[in-house]
Amino acid sequence: MSSAPGLLPTPGVVFRHLNKKMNCCRCAPVAVSTIYAAMDRLEQTTRVCPFALAEARAKLIRIEERRERRQRRIDDAYANRRLSTATAVA
Repeated sequence: MSSAPGLLPTPGVVFRHLNKKMNCCRCAPVAVSTIYAAMDRLEQTTRVCPFALAEARAKLIRIEERRERRQRRIDDAYANRRLSTATAVA
């Protein structure tokens, strides 16, 4: 992150670098919080442009919002399946 041109990773970039896959995205919040912590350290030492940090934060927020929407859809589908199974049995 501190090397020129100060590219800031997303969780996907980190996982690709580690040769891993994000299957369910439940680990994404941990990756995002780690990236935020690294961004804060770089910002304090003025090693990264504040504009680049703002752009990266906005991108990470969008990623987290997509993950939350996806998880809500999964949870809703699971609840609907349980409800339809319960009504079919009754």
